[in-house]
Amino acid sequence: MRIHGSRSARVAPISTCPRSEVRSTVQIELTELTIRLPTATPQAYLAWVTWWREVEQLLGPDLAMASGDDDGRAPDRGARSIVLQHVRLLEEQAKQASEEGKETISPELSAEPAEWDQWLDYWRTRREWLEALALRELPEPMVPEDLVTLWERTLQMIGVELAIDVAHLHNLKVVGTGTSGSFSLQGELEVMNVDAVGRHFEKELRTGNRLTLDLSGLTFIDSRGLAMLLQLSELVNELELTPIVLKTSEVVRRVMEVGLPASIPGVEIER
Repeated sequence: MRIHGSRSARVAPISTCPRSEVRSTVQIELTELTIRLPTATPQAYLAWVTWWREVEQLLGPDLAMASGDDDGRAPDRGARSIVLQHVRLLEEQAKQASEEGKETISPELSAEPAEWDQWLDYWRTRREWLEALALRELPEPMVPEDLVTLWERTLQMIGVELAIDVAHLHNLKVVGTGTSGSFSLQGELEVMNVDAVGRHFEKELRTGNRLTLDLSGLTFIDSRGLAMLLQLSELVNELELTPIVLKTSEVVRRVMEVGLPASIPGVEIER
């Protein structure tokens, strides 16, 4: 399975405009990832769609009790929405392949990274609900063993592909220094890796780690990298995890001085 990233970022050109203007014009469009699922027969995917709908019909009215939520809240609507879309697409692709006489199919599904994370969370929660039904000795739709194997492979592959290997990014290495939240960036911070790097650092912050970033090993950084720093600065101020400590190089300093002439709130630069 491969992930094809269609990245699109609109940022203010690097200029000598005030930093406040840069902030107001920075717009990062979320990356859409297209994932090719495991190869199987069209009939296998159609059978899974049928099973999924049986599970939804069963768990719908019994959702609050099966989930164990005291307030009976439904699952995340965004997560359920992307799953519904994907199920429809799976069915369409499987039916088309069957009509064309294809023996196997590797369906392709697209979503933003955060939606793929919600997709995995949704299925984990559904599994817990099914287990809850079993504990209460209520009937549950049984899934054939071959479909269990197919969807275990699917979930495993999605999880592996979504995991960011920060040691081997496109033209860039992100190396941990041995201290939580401390990293050295070596190579080029550019369009092919900036989204992944930003998501990794955001996860570090949300786990409560302050960031110390050694950028002295960067040989290239542009407005997309600056936009990432702006987004991280907003997050550290929101989470009260200031400052982000940056160690820079001549290359990085020159780009920052041109693109961000004013200091960034929540960022401390070591010369």
